This record gives sequence, C-alpha cells and structure tokens, in this order.
Amino acid sequence: MQTNRQQLSPDTVLGNRYRVIRPLGQGGMAHVYLAEDTETGNYVALKIMRDELSDDPEFIRRFATEARAAASLDHPNIVAVLDYGQDGQIRYIVQEYVKGKTLKELIQEQGALDYRLAVPLMIQIGLALEHAHKRGVIHRDIKPQNVMITSDMVAKVTDFGIARTTNANTITLTGGIAFGSVHYFSPEQARGGYVTERSDIYSLGIVLYEALTGELPFDGDSSVAVAIKQLQEMPDPPSKYISSLPKALDDIVFKTIQKSPANRYGSASEFVQELDAFMKNPNGHYGIINNSNQSITTSSALGAQNQSSTNYDKIYEVENSINKSKRSKVRDTTFSIIIVILALALLIAGFAYLYNRFINNDKEENIVFALEDYRGRDIENVTDELIKKYGLELNTDIIVEWENNDVETGNIFDQNPEAQYKFTKGKDKLTFKVSAGTETNTVPNVYNMTRKEAEQTLLDAGYNVVIMEENSSDIDPDHVIRTVPMAGNTLPLEEKVYVYIASAISTTDTNVMVPDIVGYKWGDALSLLNQAGLKIGAASPIGTSVAETDRIIIIQTPVEFSEVKSGSSVSVTYGNAQEYSDYMNPTESTTKANVNMPNLVGTTWDQALNQMQSWGSASPSQISVQYISEESRSQAYHQTNPQDCYILEQSISAGSQLDSSMELVCVLGTYQDYLNMTTPTTTPTTAPTNADIDPNTSNAN
Repeated sequence: MQTNRQQLSPDTVLGNRYRVIRPLGQGGMAHVYLAEDTETGNYVALKIMRDELSDDPEFIRRFATEARAAASLDHPNIVAVLDYGQDGQIRYIVQEYVKGKTLKELIQEQGALDYRLAVPLMIQIGLALEHAHKRGVIHRDIKPQNVMITSDMVAKVTDFGIARTTNANTITLTGGIAFGSVHYFSPEQARGGYVTERSDIYSLGIVLYEALTGELPFDGDSSVAVAIKQLQEMPDPPSKYISSLPKALDDIVFKTIQKSPANRYGSASEFVQELDAFMKNPNGHYGIINNSNQSITTSSALGAQNQSSTNYDKIYEVENSINKSKRSKVRDTTFSIIIVILALALLIAGFAYLYNRFINNDKEENIVFALEDYRGRDIENVTDELIKKYGLELNTDIIVEWENNDVETGNIFDQNPEAQYKFTKGKDKLTFKVSAGTETNTVPNVYNMTRKEAEQTLLDAGYNVVIMEENSSDIDPDHVIRTVPMAGNTLPLEEKVYVYIASAISTTDTNVMVPDIVGYKWGDALSLLNQAGLKIGAASPIGTSVAETDRIIIIQTPVEFSEVKSGSSVSVTYGNAQEYSDYMNPTESTTKANVNMPNLVGTTWDQALNQMQSWGSASPSQISVQYISEESRSQAYHQTNPQDCYILEQSISAGSQLDSSMELVCVLGTYQDYLNMTTPTTTPTTAPTNADIDPNTSNAN
C-alpha cells in the first residue's frame, strides 16, 4: 500500500535533527517545508522527494544528483545545501532558507522589469553560474521559477535537480524526455544533444528576454510547438515590446540565444562582463558575434533518441523536412569549403608551431621582465599594472609594506629590487615601501568605558568606530570589553577600530519575530528592537563612520520577520541617507562599481560577512578561507564559531577596487593568533592592520 510519506505533519523530526514547522510549496520532484535545525536553532528549507517518484531509480538518482551537485557549490548567489540524507524511506535535502519570491513571481507582479533592475539581477545569476561551471556543474534548468529574489534584490539560484557534472554523457530520462523546461531550454536540449555550459547561458538569455519584456520569446499550443520554435526561429527584439530599451540590450540578448552554441558567449564570466560594461555605458557596442556562420545545424544525437517518444518523433519529422530543402544547396559547396578549411587549419597550425617554438617558448612558465623605477607612483596603479601585464600576484610576488613618511599617502617611496633588475615570476619577490602619511595616532585605552564614552574618545582620536556586542560576566553591560586593534597600537587616521561592548545575558528561551528595521533611523531601529525583546548586535558602517543621529539601517541580519530567541542580537550595516539610497538603487550601485576592499584584518568572520553583504556585484567571484594551523581551526571554526574566528591575513590589499574577477583568500585563526601577530617582541613601526598580507565562501560555508 502506497503511503503518503512526503505529507509531513508539524513537529515531525527527520534525521534526529530537522523539525518540520509548515509546508512552503512543492515542485516537480519534491515537497518543501520550513523546518528548524534543532542543533543550531536556525530555520532551513527541507526538500522531501515526492512519493510517486521515490520508487523510480532514475528520479532517485536525480534527487541524489541535486544534493551532491548543489552541496559542492558555495556562492552568495546560490541557495546553499547544508545537508542531505535519508530517514527510513524518506529522502531529504536541507537547504538555506531564503525569504523572498521567485523571479517568475516578480515578473508576474510587475510585468516587464526596468532594465536597470533586470540587468543587475542577471549579473548575479551569471556569477552563480560562473561559480557552478568552474566546479564542473551545469544547471540545465535555468528559469525564473528557479531563482529566488530576496527583499534587498539579491538573486539566489536554486533547484539543481537536473544538474550534472560536465563529464556526464547522457541528458535524457527514461522515454527520451529532455532535461529542462521547454520554454527555456536550449536547441541542443530540444534535440537531445550534448549539453554544455553554453546551454545554461542560452536559458539565461531567455530569462533576460522575459524579464525585459514580460513576455516569453517562444510560446505555443504544445511543448512540441515550443521546442520547434526553439530550434528554428529567432524572436522579435525586446525593444519591439519596450521602445525605451537600449538597442545594445537587443544585441546582448540575441548573442545569448543564438541557435549554435559556438555563437553564444563563451562563458558565464564573459556574459557578466558584457552586462557590467553595458551598465557603465549603455550606448556601447555589445553582442558582437565573431562567427559569421549563423546557420542552424542539427545534432545527430536526435537519431539516437528512443523513437518510441511521440514528442521526439514530431520534432524530428518537422526539423528534418525543414532541413531537407537546405541540404541540396549546401552539398554543392561542401567540398570546396572543406578544402579551404583544411588549408586554413594547416596554415594556423604552422604559425602556432613557429610562434611557440621561437617566440612564446616557456613564456608562461618563466615570465622575466626588467623592473621599472616605481618610486613616486601610486601603489594601486602600480600593482594593477603588474597584475594585468605580467600576471603577478599580490602578497605572493608583490609585498606591500606601509610606513610613516612625509611622501604623499599611498605613494611608493622605496622598492626592492631596484629598477632594471631582471625579475622572474614565481622566483623573486618585489617589495614596495608605501607611505602611510604622517596622519597616524595611537589607539587610546577605552577599557571599561561606556559605549558612548568609548565611541566619542575614538572619534576624537581620528578613527572610525565599529561597535560589536558580546556576552561578558566580568564587565558591566554597555561597557567596553576590548578593542581591535588593542590600545597602544599605532594606526593611521580614519582606520576602523572595533569596540566590543558587554551585552546583558538573556535567560529566556521565548521565540520572537525580528522586526523590519531597514530604512529606519538608528534611534527608531533601537526602539523597534527593544519592543520586540531584541538588541543591536554587530554594527558596521557601509562606508565611513556616521554619527548616531544620521545613521540609517541598510542591512539587517537576521532578516525581517524571521523567528529568533528573545534577547538575541540583530547585526546591522548602516550609513547616511545618500548611502542608503545608493545601496537600495541597483542601477546606481552597479554603475558606480567603486567598492574598495576594506581592511578585514583583526575582524571576526561574522563581522566580515556583514561587510561582504554590501559589496553587491563587485563581490569577488570566490571567497575562500585557510587556517594558520589545524589547532586554530579546531578552536575557532568559521562555520560554527564565526564570532571567535579572526581574520589574520587577506589576499586583496585594503583600498583596492573590488570587482567580480577577483578571488579573495582569508587566513583565519583565534584571537590569541591575532594578538601574537599584532604584538611582536619589539615595538612595531607600522600599524599591523595596515599590512597587506597574503592570506569559504561569502555564503559563510
């Protein structure tokens, strides 16, 4: 007798850990529930395989594929898979709980989206696909229903239920049904052909078309009719529906949905870079297709499909009749084209051999060049030039040391080796001494001061202040426990000093709902939190420090309307009215693209994550962590004890302009590791937090 296993009642516990709260919805493969992780107290989304599929080996394999594929991914624009397993006959996946709506729902509510909103969302989805593709995972079912949009317009890709690693061979289920959704899948998926990363890019192009116009580019009375259009037709340009759209967007969309994968963007990264360039200059030339051969080719993989499939028979017959008339025209010129191609191939191969033999010999392995005299130049300009021109890496090939000097702040006043030295990448190190200026001070001792006294003292000393809260039984509530850097350290003016304030220890376990405080002034936000039985936690400025009377809340964690224990802390990122407006306006924040890398050294992992939320599309494509020692990892693991895990080194120099092509590596350790680093046996001549030191993801894994 078939049981209804996936219809779980509230308080059902799976895996001795996940307590079901209520249903959230259902998809083609699974029912989704809101659940509580009883070990951490966090809310999660629990996906349970549908009963009618639980005995089908192919669907069981797909369900396991989703778990493995998504669990290997760790990116702020991908819904994180936290766990997966089986409890009796129930197979489940545990995901990050994302509060928001799908992109499909957003389009249905608003119709055509303003391109200044749609394009930044596509950039985020593209970054998610870039991350997945680098790890060998193709999504195969990109559609608006599989993209969650949070209240602050962060896109998160979900549902890797038909994802497959790139070394897999087959793309069909039993009976020849193609993976993917017919309105969004690529021509090669319609044919049952080989699917690559460019198939995801095609689907994303269809999503972009729908977001810009509110309409699907291909529609019909049946799935077969839609599939045939995917194979043979090109839609009207988006600007036909929305006349105000820049023509450049038509070109970008059409390149993305080319029938031939070779004519599309080569990678998700290339697609993202083009969209980013478009947002900076909408009047530029984009979507250029280098391959002039626009013909639509058919895949021999179609004939390999199970011919018992009625849908595939229809597609095959229609496509075969259309292409039959083309073959006679093509046949006469095929032979001469083959000869030309072979001749060109031989010519190119010969040129490549000569180039590699005499010009490019060992270029990648041994990059050698003569150093210039970089003294007097800005450190950011010099490092950017060396990175782009020779592929050098900060804190590996280039070492930056900041020192007090009367030279203009940020300028190089000494270098080692000297100019004309023959520098070898991977063997030599280039050390720059950079002026920190003369505007420095010593961090004052604010131990046991009240919050307001400490903040004012540090502001008077010329520093920006970040208030943090933590429990303490030794210090009175609202008094300073410690600062990072510690008192007595030399630090340039306007650097951040983290002030840890003792908070009252809550003794109640009552659950309360987190109020929405984004957009509220500081005092009003504190009142709302106080009324809800909560308190302010980590408070970081999105830019420079702002006086309390001028502060507006920009980001809050946990998000609004989530349930937490009474007395819990709510972390916030704040700014002034203009910074709030800039952050909430996707167009301005994307166009400006002037996010500079902050100095994270000395901050805890949870503080760093709070800052990373404000980077938006400028966020590095990969954020990973290393530990200074295995002992430190066991004492302060960033996933379980983020408040005790300190950043000791970072691979991107403070002050460098961030963009999505970068990768950020952070070296982590305990507070004692940080003290050992910042308090050497001799008095340091430079502020430890200004050193650019070479150091998992921004989704906190």
